[in-house]
Amino acid sequence: MKSGKYVLLVLVLAFSLGISGCLQQAPQQEKTPTTSPPVVVETTPRETTPPATTPEVTTTPPPATTPEQKPLEYGGVINIGYTGPLSGIAQPYGEAVFAGLSFAAEDINDAGGIVLGEKYYKLKVVGLDDMYLPSAAAQNAEKLFKEKNTPIVFCSHSGGILEIEKINEKYGFIVGAFTTDPRVLKTGDKMIVMYPPNFELIYVPHLSDYFLARGATKAAMLNGTHEYAVAWGAAFKEYWKLKGGEIVAEVPLDYYLTTDYTDAVAKALAKKPDVILLAGPSKPVAGIIKTARMMGYTGGFIVAEQAKLEEIMYYLGIKYDFAKNTVIEGNISLIKKVVGTTAPCSIALTPIAAVDPNTPGYIEACKRFSARLGDTPITWEHVLSYQALFVIAKAMEKAGTTNATKIMEALEKETFPADGYKGFPKFIYSAMFRIYPYGTIGAFNTPGNMMSIDENGVATFSPGLTPKFWGQEYAYTDSEGKIIWG
Repeated sequence: MKSGKYVLLVLVLAFSLGISGCLQQAPQQEKTPTTSPPVVVETTPRETTPPATTPEVTTTPPPATTPEQKPLEYGGVINIGYTGPLSGIAQPYGEAVFAGLSFAAEDINDAGGIVLGEKYYKLKVVGLDDMYLPSAAAQNAEKLFKEKNTPIVFCSHSGGILEIEKINEKYGFIVGAFTTDPRVLKTGDKMIVMYPPNFELIYVPHLSDYFLARGATKAAMLNGTHEYAVAWGAAFKEYWKLKGGEIVAEVPLDYYLTTDYTDAVAKALAKKPDVILLAGPSKPVAGIIKTARMMGYTGGFIVAEQAKLEEIMYYLGIKYDFAKNTVIEGNISLIKKVVGTTAPCSIALTPIAAVDPNTPGYIEACKRFSARLGDTPITWEHVLSYQALFVIAKAMEKAGTTNATKIMEALEKETFPADGYKGFPKFIYSAMFRIYPYGTIGAFNTPGNMMSIDENGVATFSPGLTPKFWGQEYAYTDSEGKIIWG
């Protein structure tokens, strides 16, 4: 027990110097072809302007060597596709995913690139703006594959991913799915990598159970009207009622257009709920919480994982020392009795860091990102996307090709454990699963995390959350069909 405290002390002292400046700042937000798409050297500018922090990839990289120190021939650039909101109100979120991927490509390149056969290659992330529109996402994905020969196209919203899944197997490219929406796993797609946790199995039950265990029964729903929030709300409603709770109000609102929350909050409070569900970005969630408190609401809030509690604190003017679990500035009563999720850099500053096996990866990621992002907070969008591209790069090396089918096979059978790859100490992912009975391949075994703030304003972290099944007719299996989660 004493040794754990000494480990924690060292972590907190060393790590807080490196990343404390990143916290409490303004937040973001037919059949598969059997031949591989050719690898090409990219010499033209990318189609959209990337985040200012994203560097261009050079076409004259330093030489790489084999373990025998024999020079390898430079093969060119492998393009990695990305489509997401790079403009409009969802731009911060879309840019965070884009930046995480771009930082990964930069660091992989700095570590010598990836080796395929007798040549080594550099990675370049090519991003296109889809303005959060599903149809535009599918058009962008097709364009990226046809014009840039991308073996994988990442997308950061469920609506877009579902549209891309209608075409990706026909063309032969992988969908890198940044979403927690389980619907993307129910399509039977054999070329998808969903890398965040599944909200239906992790966040809906774990966050709901926090208040159910404390006697809450009456819930009001103030979730957003965007596709993800609607799906989250539907799952929450089903789970809450299954566990004996009652939905006393349903007041959906457009989180991206609404600025005055008074009417919506009043409708919900009129039903005297014990807890209110909020599903949307951090800034409007903060506005709804503040409005409800000003109107006299003293109950709890369940905050879906699209928002992060420390970002909400920022928008509410609250500064919180996660290492000491104390309020530095602001009115903590605004956010008492709230449960939601948090960001990796906050977790790494807390006592739980001493026992969370993923802490070395959080620390390394936050260290690598802090200088690049400046005042921009480091989010799961950054960290999960960064780690995902590292894992994809290793799978390419194991496959020895950019052929999507071969990469997927390598992800299942040859890539994990990935710890230590290209100098990154600890990956949050350790396996690729299939989804039964749909035959979908696949999803990483990503754990979730939870942060609660109790009635006294004390924050408690719960990392490593694994799925809770509550009647789902699907399961996660290995490549041989053995049920791992289900």
